Amino acid sequence: MPQKFSVFISFDLEGISGISSWKEVQKNATALREARENATEEINAAIRGISQATQIKEIVVCDAHASGENLIIGKLEKGVTVVKGTPRPYYMVEGICSDYDVLFCIGYHAMAGTHKAGMDHTYSGSSVYGIKINGTYVGETAINAAVAGYYGVPVGLVTGDDCLVKEVKKFFGQSVETVTTKYGISRFSAQCRHPRDVQKEIETKAAKAIKKTTRLKPFTFRPPVRAEFELSNTLIADYAELIPGIKRTAARSLVYKASDILEFYRILRLVCSLGALAQHGFSS
Repeated sequence: MPQKFSVFISFDLEGISGISSWKEVQKNATALREARENATEEINAAIRGISQATQIKEIVVCDAHASGENLIIGKLEKGVTVVKGTPRPYYMVEGICSDYDVLFCIGYHAMAGTHKAGMDHTYSGSSVYGIKINGTYVGETAINAAVAGYYGVPVGLVTGDDCLVKEVKKFFGQSVETVTTKYGISRFSAQCRHPRDVQKEIETKAAKAIKKTTRLKPFTFRPPVRAEFELSNTLIADYAELIPGIKRTAARSLVYKASDILEFYRILRLVCSLGALAQHGFSS
């Protein structure tokens, strides 16, 4: 009997086709509806590709941009479930566990500080200047892949701009399938591929990823995980320094040694939450 696959799809918005800045996806932006529709169709393309390649046991889609209320659920392919809303402990990969065979990252973006990358940031554009794990700068893709890797789940497909694709190849090599949705010009400018062309390629690459899932290796960081946080300003560091186990190493820099990637992720979520409090609770 053919193997039935369980697939976890983590979705972010910045890396989908057709958008180049956050102003296009603000609550009252005229472009928001189109962005949501394109995002939903990119997820649908991945689902179709999975369906073509294998029998499906389960597909979970984790809406992981901002408050997690972006995808148009009624327009998604039938049979999936959607994780949405906030707060949740493992935000971008909430619910990932060893039951899944592969992780797809759709609509992702490059890490903070990447030249020409569209809307580059790492978890919080307003709070985080950069994050290192075990001495290496990391972005959301590597962090989320490592959480999945903790459970033995490999990454099979990543989509986003050309800068992200370069980042993905650096961390995961050539085994992971990628789709370039646009080509970065600056942080808020890009040469965007047509959404339907992107969707067609996502469908094809999703099928390819599924067919080689059993040969993919999970991505992990060797524990203990030494995390270095470079924050946007000293007030955020003032707040984050209150976290037990955190050590302040400079005005905007903190270090935390976690026993594993799950502990690091919870601390990351806490640092970002405190950063939001610092940004909105006090005037600059």
